[in-house]
Amino acid sequence: MFAETLKLIKSGVGNAFPCAAVAVGLGHIVFVREFFGHRQIKPTVSDLTEETLFDIASLSKLVATSMIALKFIDSGKLSLNDKISKFLDYSGNYGDCEIRHLMTHTSGMPSGIPLFDMTHKNSDVIRTVLDSDRCYETGKEVCYSCMGYIVLGRILETVGGESLDKLAQKYVFEPLGMKTACYNPLTQAVVAATELYSHSGEWATGHVHDENAYFLGGVSGNAGVFATLDDMISFAKMCSAKGIVPNGDIFLSQEIFDLAVKNYTSDKSESRGLGFQLKGNQVFPGGRLMSSGSYGHTGFTGTSLYVDYETGLWGVLLTNAVHYGRDNRSEYFLIRKKFYDTMITEYNNLHKDDKI
Repeated sequence: MFAETLKLIKSGVGNAFPCAAVAVGLGHIVFVREFFGHRQIKPTVSDLTEETLFDIASLSKLVATSMIALKFIDSGKLSLNDKISKFLDYSGNYGDCEIRHLMTHTSGMPSGIPLFDMTHKNSDVIRTVLDSDRCYETGKEVCYSCMGYIVLGRILETVGGESLDKLAQKYVFEPLGMKTACYNPLTQAVVAATELYSHSGEWATGHVHDENAYFLGGVSGNAGVFATLDDMISFAKMCSAKGIVPNGDIFLSQEIFDLAVKNYTSDKSESRGLGFQLKGNQVFPGGRLMSSGSYGHTGFTGTSLYVDYETGLWGVLLTNAVHYGRDNRSEYFLIRKKFYDTMITEYNNLHKDDKI
């Protein structure tokens, strides 16, 4: 089952990425779950195992930060129309920015600022972000913004009264059965190596790849989560079942889940839900064949998760493509698109033949 999909991923090992952990399923059913390659090739070679944690990079925005926000919205602790000034003592150039703008990347905040290489007034990185010049008027356009999610993470900590890693454990990882998902893995954890750190000369094997998240202590709204394939399968099952976990518990209400995958930016350069990247009429990292409204996210290190809107078919692809260098990912991008297209094609053929 899904032989061509797995063949494609296997062909990328040693070229597009050192290793890959891949799964395909529908709702709470898992069709395939496979592991290929080596979790590390430099400075020594180490095999990939089922227990290997992947730095999921910007998938953290969806898996942790967005889910916490949605849980708070569901419980009434937070509203999409709340201005950020409600939770922050200082809003700088973004006094009109609301929670919905942060979650749909329409805040106007820059995509990235090298916070790790700057001096911050009163050591407050959030103030630095909020003092930044707008890329555009709030709500006018989509600009994928790690900065907006760093601000959102701080707001969630204010609302929840705990650090983001503790909130993620309490509101996301434990309820979804993501048994090993975490920020800042223990030193003895098995981790897929990412990139050679220029500032330390060491390979990143357990320290978050993103420089700003690293600077912020490994816990940040934009990145920092490490997860195994099984952790991400648990998350994909919930997304496919639209908020329901395998035992029947409601993780997110139907109303909130529908709000999360609604397209708020169909008239802009990207289609965005609340934390979710959607398939609209624009370029979509999940290939060509997923249905309109399909939802998920990618991670810079070489990770992705997408769910087909019409069928609920989901795919998870975890790699450490940046182990070959952040500027050497063109082959990975091609395989990622082909992965989701091939997955859809094989599912349609199997479904047509009544083999599923």
